[in-house]
Amino acid sequence: MTEANKNVILLVDDEEDHLVITSRFLESQGFVCLRADRGWEALRLLEEHKVDLVLLDLHMPGMDGYCLAENILGRDSLKSIPIIAFSCYDLTRFKQRAMRAGMADFIPKPVDRVRLLSTIRDQIALRRRLNQMDAVATGLHEPAA
Repeated sequence: MTEANKNVILLVDDEEDHLVITSRFLESQGFVCLRADRGWEALRLLEEHKVDLVLLDLHMPGMDGYCLAENILGRDSLKSIPIIAFSCYDLTRFKQRAMRAGMADFIPKPVDRVRLLSTIRDQIALRRRLNQMDAVATGLHEPAA
């Protein structure tokens, strides 16, 4: 797979060690990773790059993961990007709040690499299928020439 064909993941976490470890693992699995340690930086990267999935920490200073997800999902150009939340708090209420905020999934820290990889691949495949269905539906509604 060429660099241009690789899926791009935006990692957002205020813990530098977690950003480095997770991005190295995902890059070893064939993904391209962008990294941000703040919500505003993540929004800038999303505007500058085509991103296939966002993986974000819920608990960050300033703009937390919930607020960042609301910002992403509130923008027409970004709202179809799947968001996976992760947090060291593996409590039902955090998972439920993440799902209510529109995030596609929740993975507790420390991250299980097998689960992370499976979730990412599933979400990217789902997004691809939904985009294909949208394209077909759009084609069905266009007037015949």
